[in-house]
Amino acid sequence: MPGTDTTSPGRGVTDGGQSAGDTDENVLVLADTIDGDAGDYCAERIASRPGSASSKMLLVALDETPDDRFDAVVRRGIGEPTDVGIVCCESTRGATATRSAGGPGLGHGPWIATVASPGDLTGLGARIEEALSAWADDPEPVELCFHSLTTLCQYVDERAAFRFCHAVTRHLDAAGAGSHFHLDPSAVDERTVATLSALFDRVEDRT
Repeated sequence: MPGTDTTSPGRGVTDGGQSAGDTDENVLVLADTIDGDAGDYCAERIASRPGSASSKMLLVALDETPDDRFDAVVRRGIGEPTDVGIVCCESTRGATATRSAGGPGLGHGPWIATVASPGDLTGLGARIEEALSAWADDPEPVELCFHSLTTLCQYVDERAAFRFCHAVTRHLDAAGAGSHFHLDPSAVDERTVATLSALFDRVEDRT
């Protein structure tokens, strides 16, 4: 948000003119919900990785179908990743997203897992850990796209969202994975933006 410092000491805010950045950092992407530029950032982020066509992607879609989230990430025509894991809610899974496997990277097509609702923090955390553990011994880079914190904050309070993001980013750091989390700053108060921003290596402001 213009004029608002949403970072903790030592962490910076960049505007939409910046590149997607380091591939193993955790980034908070601030963008309007209806603005397609946030989706473009997903594609930029994946494309910025060395050998992006052979990377692994974990997509968390709390308010979209798996197909919609995948399409948003690959909209710029980058090579399709080797493995894709998608975590979605039962209500948004969609009729076409029927595949479910024992874990990421098993068989052909994406691994799709569901949680009961966007507020199921235990389920979300378990599914994310499951994917990271399955890919732990693979040298290919891993990127998590979390869409979105805006939806998450409609189901849980600020403290719960902070604790969840703190736990997830710690797991990502330990796994050497990168991530970007989407948040519409107009949908939450400034305190929530500032609180969540403190957890990330960088804030990408695309408002």
